[in-house]
Amino acid sequence: MSTKYVVQQPTLCMVVGVPASGKSLLARGLAQELLNGAYISKDLIQSPFTKERLTGETYSMIRGPTFHILVSFADIQLGLHKIPIIDAPFSINHWRRDEYSDWTSPFRGVGGKHSARLAIVRCIPPSVRELKRRIQSRGFEWDVWKLKNWDEFLNREPIDFPIPHGDVCEVVTDRPVEKLVEDILTNYLKASPHKLHL
Repeated sequence: MSTKYVVQQPTLCMVVGVPASGKSLLARGLAQELLNGAYISKDLIQSPFTKERLTGETYSMIRGPTFHILVSFADIQLGLHKIPIIDAPFSINHWRRDEYSDWTSPFRGVGGKHSARLAIVRCIPPSVRELKRRIQSRGFEWDVWKLKNWDEFLNREPIDFPIPHGDVCEVVTDRPVEKLVEDILTNYLKASPHKLHL
């Protein structure tokens, strides 16, 4: 017999944070432990089309459709009585000053349509030094600019970037992901344990 979790209240869960803050591990961990969870990531949508990040002609073309896919995914999954878990940084939206600056409003709208809570988990690296170490160790080609222009990167994507929403859980990713997931499920998402008979 094993235990999974169920969130009874209709909830749209977004896991956000700067690159290498630990959001993807955490979001996947939540989805793995939730019986009624449904996971999607921004990178899952964009990566087949481009290796660009933040800039570039292809990125500019797919940025809008990616956002709309995430919102539509949330809408569909809430309609199916699932808990959508959206893994996306949203750490640059505050300075772009475009239609996606207020990125929480469309998700709030979808939540309202389904009488669902919009719960946002912000992942925070333990330190700037650890963030740099993580970025260096993953070796992605789109991280070269970040490392060469470190101060500018931190200015553009601050760890504590503004989130225009009142229901935000700040999580420092300095513990094993299993412990973080358990804390968020029980204390923030108010999930109930559910015994599985295998």
